[in-house]
Order: sequence, then structure tokens, then C-alpha cells
Amino acid sequence: MVWSSKYMTGNKMVDDDHKEIFRLVKDVIDQKYEEREEKVTTVIAFLANYVVRHFNSEEHLMMESGYPKTGEHKKQHADFVAEVGELQKKIAEDSTTLDISLEVNNTIVKWLVEHVIGSDKDLADHYRKWSKDKGIAT
Repeated sequence: MVWSSKYMTGNKMVDDDHKEIFRLVKDVIDQKYEEREEKVTTVIAFLANYVVRHFNSEEHLMMESGYPKTGEHKKQHADFVAEVGELQKKIAEDSTTLDISLEVNNTIVKWLVEHVIGSDKDLADHYRKWSKDKGIAT
């Protein structure tokens, strides 16, 4: 999973966080099998904590700007946190047979790409317009 300009939302804070999330996911996918268990467990735990912080930041932007799709967007965040939690549980139960790259691609990568391109860009557009209307520099 490689960061690309097509994922840019135009909000520096959001984009910087997304770049870090993409880097963390790429770290998981790129691990050699024999080095994978400890590294993947560590990276997935860090990712889980990082996305919660990132989601809190996004949700602050939603509340501040009166984003009309806040409820839907927050549900997407909660669903993703639950998916990462399930992945953590699977890894803890049987990391030796779990195809982690496949799991990460099927859950995390797919969700991130769809969410960033859709919901997060929509939020960033709304926030940018709201900021401009309020005379707030972003």
C-alpha cells in the first residue's frame, strides 16, 4: 500500500495522518514471514491506537464545522476500529497460520482506500468551505 496524491484531501492534518497510516499498513504487508509475528503484532497495536487518535481529530473537525454526515462518518470509524480489533484477536489466537498480508489487504487496505477517497475527502471539502465562510485559515 503506497501513498499517492489521489488520496490527498487537502487538509494537512488529515493528509499527514493518512500518510502515516498507509506507511504502517505497508510495514505490516512487507514483513518477511519469519520476522512477521512480533513486528506485525506491534504495528497492528500501534495502528489501532493511531487511528483512534486520528479519528478523534477528524471527529473534532466534524463537530467544529457542523458536518452534516457526522453520524455516518463516526459509524464508519467505529466499524473500522472493530475490524482492526478482530484482526488483533486473530493474530493473537494464531499468528503462525494466519495469512496476515491477505487479512490486512481484505480488511484494512480496502477500507482505508474507500474511506479516504470517499468520506474523508467529503469531510475535508466541507471543512474547507466552512473555514472559508468563517474566514478561518486552514
